[in-house]
Amino acid sequence: MTSILFPRGDTAQDVVAPPECFHDLHLDEIVAAVCEGHPDERVKCLFYLPLREVSAVEHRHQVFRDIERDRVRQSVADFVHAMATVRGHLRQAEWVRHRLERQGWFVHAVHTFCHAVTSLRDGLACCELSSRGLRDFADNLREFIDGEKFRTLASDTQAVLAELKNIRYTVRIHDLHVRVEKYAGQADYSQDAVSTFDRFTSEVDQDYGVPIKDDAEMNRVDQRVLECVAKLYPEAFTQLDKFCRRHDHFVDPMISRFDREIRFYLTYLTFVERYTAAGVSFTYPEVTDAPGTLSADNACDLALAIRTAGEQNALVDNCFHLSGVERVLVVTGPNQGGKTTFARTIGQCAYLAALGCPVPAKRAAFTLPDGIFTHFDHQETLSTPHGKLQDELIRVRDILAQATATSLIVMNESFSSTTVSDALLIGTDIVKRIINRDSTAVYVTFLGDLARIDPACVSMVGEVAADDPTRRTFTFTRRPADGLAYAAMLADRYRLNYEILRQRITS
Repeated sequence: MTSILFPRGDTAQDVVAPPECFHDLHLDEIVAAVCEGHPDERVKCLFYLPLREVSAVEHRHQVFRDIERDRVRQSVADFVHAMATVRGHLRQAEWVRHRLERQGWFVHAVHTFCHAVTSLRDGLACCELSSRGLRDFADNLREFIDGEKFRTLASDTQAVLAELKNIRYTVRIHDLHVRVEKYAGQADYSQDAVSTFDRFTSEVDQDYGVPIKDDAEMNRVDQRVLECVAKLYPEAFTQLDKFCRRHDHFVDPMISRFDREIRFYLTYLTFVERYTAAGVSFTYPEVTDAPGTLSADNACDLALAIRTAGEQNALVDNCFHLSGVERVLVVTGPNQGGKTTFARTIGQCAYLAALGCPVPAKRAAFTLPDGIFTHFDHQETLSTPHGKLQDELIRVRDILAQATATSLIVMNESFSSTTVSDALLIGTDIVKRIINRDSTAVYVTFLGDLARIDPACVSMVGEVAADDPTRRTFTFTRRPADGLAYAAMLADRYRLNYEILRQRITS
């Protein structure tokens, strides 16, 4: 079956739970913002399925670039809007209790569907499509519309609508009696009534009109009138009943799949445009199967951009780069200096790259990860039968058991609950195991010595203002760790930092 998300046409499983790294990397916040206003959980679940092949990522990049063009985007957006109307009519048909009213909503759903697919075919035919995904779908769409099944559906729809349109009847109301009859040329007094009251319109400031909701269920009087009309025109309503039975499942699976998958692209592009206007740069990353590629210029934390939207403070971006034998970024810096945000930025970019989406950077290149594993500090709970250190060791053991040469591991402030010597011993062993697996990792720590245990380690240091060491810049520089991060941690722990000492001296 044609797919614009999966080049092999694989049938995606309905994944209902996000990957384990989602919460730690704040990807849940990003996906929630992307899907805001789109309640279909099946579309959200598509963001839980990172790709495992470079060709699949490139497939999505091509589709994204096609949809970025105005004419293509307008065609598919109109189709998505029409299909939303179809689903709304079908929901209404399921909700109402009267059989004839259900059939009315159903035939309108089919009519909207027929118009939606033919308009999409015509719209795509006017565009030069570059992506194989959209070209293949456009070819299959033409074959579907030219096929006997759709031609029968379209002709039956037109026929039943024409029959219903030709129905004309009158309603006579006398006291509590309502009589329904076929129209036989009786006088139409509606224009006379409008003309009579026209002269009063300029004198009335308030509109007393009552809007009629199209989606409201008919009341009992409406239902009885409709039943009487059906008895007056049995042939037309018999044809309607046969139509509904014959075309009960009229939405082709290929069309349904396209409707779902195209919303993946549209929702993400709308999100990108919103935050591009807010100053965030996006790019299509290069992806490779080769281990050790982890690089971006001016990358930022998208979840932070979402939370700070509308604020005056400029969003800080950072660069990172691994080359050759380098595999591990060891991130140090002062407390509250943005180390965790920096680590999340890298994890977010890698995950979005694996989805085939533009990433928040000016330039980026990643090894396509077969898994992104996170090891963040978790609060102890009463349900944990062992201590925090043992819990951390068990989690990191499970990560290392799964990690491969194309895995990304993000570790944040791990083993901070133990002594410095133990944390250094454990951290050294873990970093060596990561290097032996040829995995790529980001290790946030206050132990700068970890950056010197192997040439595969790269030190990234969080900077402070040159004229004020207490002011964090939230920028990270590739340079050797100077030990100040650990010193700052000790000063904070024992209430000996700059601000506290200044207050003590002045008092």
